[in-house]
Amino acid sequence: MSKHFLIIKTSAIGDIIQSFPVIEYLREKFPGCTIDWALEKRYEDLLTAHPFVRHVFTIDSYRLRKNWYLPSTFKELFAFRRKLRAFSYDAIFDLQGNAKSALITSFATGSAKIGFGWRSVPEKLNLLVTNHRFNVSESVNVQKRYLFLVQNYFQDSGSFTSQGINLRLSPKEEKELSRFNFDHNMNIMVAFGSKWENKQLSPETLIKFLQKIDHAYKPYFFFVWGSTKEKEQAESLTQLFPETSCILGNLSFALWQGIMRRMDSVIAMDSAALHLCGTTTTPSFSIFGPSASSVYKPLGSQHAHIQGACPYNEKFIQRCPILRTCKTGACMKDLQADALFKQFSNGLKK
Repeated sequence: MSKHFLIIKTSAIGDIIQSFPVIEYLREKFPGCTIDWALEKRYEDLLTAHPFVRHVFTIDSYRLRKNWYLPSTFKELFAFRRKLRAFSYDAIFDLQGNAKSALITSFATGSAKIGFGWRSVPEKLNLLVTNHRFNVSESVNVQKRYLFLVQNYFQDSGSFTSQGINLRLSPKEEKELSRFNFDHNMNIMVAFGSKWENKQLSPETLIKFLQKIDHAYKPYFFFVWGSTKEKEQAESLTQLFPETSCILGNLSFALWQGIMRRMDSVIAMDSAALHLCGTTTTPSFSIFGPSASSVYKPLGSQHAHIQGACPYNEKFIQRCPILRTCKTGACMKDLQADALFKQFSNGLKK
């Protein structure tokens, strides 16, 4: 009799992607099992493209919180609960660990509800809805963190290595992918953006770094943007490399990954682009400052990185406590193009 599992990981996009190895692990341990997923509505296309996820349950928590007093909000919540309770699960894994995921976990039907323990759960309210809890060190790489939770429930102390996953491309996406020309000396995707300004290089350093790569390797650059500001920056970068670059935007996750799989390297900050690259066999070069590379870098020797230093002696295990408020972002902005290029080249040699 096949097993049925529900994973609750609602956000953010990078964290969702980094929990994908849990799916691989469950399928390896229980061949033929079914896996459903609950997450924020805005990330739905990422999970619907996953070939091993059966049902995707979505909720727009931001809109519901904003309109909590409206009758339609309660109607929508009850409809969401009804959809979840149409299935019964052998195990429900709450990988989010906050109040929002606690509500979803409470809605779901299953005797085993697994989550983080007192010392590692992000929000204590979550402890009220789980009945199997495990503490995980904050210093553990985030992929291993999610796997640790699941493996401990099954009392499995063995090692597990993710092989990655190819997201499903629709016929339309397949056609769009075929239009790209990847017949270049070297294809490099550059995802220079991030949600947080303090996770980005200075424009001047980024340009010098790319010019060094251009001089040494003569690549073709694929510049990725995710906002209007990033699009303008990408357009400026293509003007510096008019014959050997293009810009990419408004991509589905499946198409974005499909392009990544055809790259020789992906250069990224600590962002969704980096974590999506981690689901492929494509090497990456990542640039960290106010977050710890040991925790968030993709696993594998093909993923090189550099970690910027804090001049203010701020100490952190996962993320800098002043990530959002630091006025200089010096750990990133003080990085020099020469140091970046040296680490990037060392990574290519590997």
